[in-house]
Amino acid sequence: MEVNYEWDVSVDGEEPRRVAEQFESICLEHGVPMGVVFKFQLALDELLTNVVSYAFEPHSEDPVIKVMLQLTDKDITAIIRDNGRAFNPLLDAADPDLDLSAEERGIGGLGIHLTKAFVDELEYERRDGWNHLSLVQPTQAHLEENA
Repeated sequence: MEVNYEWDVSVDGEEPRRVAEQFESICLEHGVPMGVVFKFQLALDELLTNVVSYAFEPHSEDPVIKVMLQLTDKDITAIIRDNGRAFNPLLDAADPDLDLSAEERGIGGLGIHLTKAFVDELEYERRDGWNHLSLVQPTQAHLEENA
């Protein structure tokens, strides 16, 4: 099996949830275990929310966000591309202080921290004025964890 989807995502704050819900439907339709879908969906939603919220200046001309999804028997791959400001969440996001309570902890960093924990492979590249962030998760990851 190989299934490919692509979404154009607007800078509307509701878009990450829309894409995450469509992603869930596609994966469940193709038999991906819910545990894998849940973790990957959270990571995808978090990363898209960050792009929608922070990648573009207010009133930016021609903001473009694209999400490509490839689903195979072996793994799920998503690539988020945007023409916003350069930001490598793997290096540029501050690590949250997990020893502090939620009230004491500063805003930011926790979503990226969880994404790194939930997704098997994350890679970032800035190329020709575009951010490229890829996420890869084996489709059987959840089953292996519980074996």
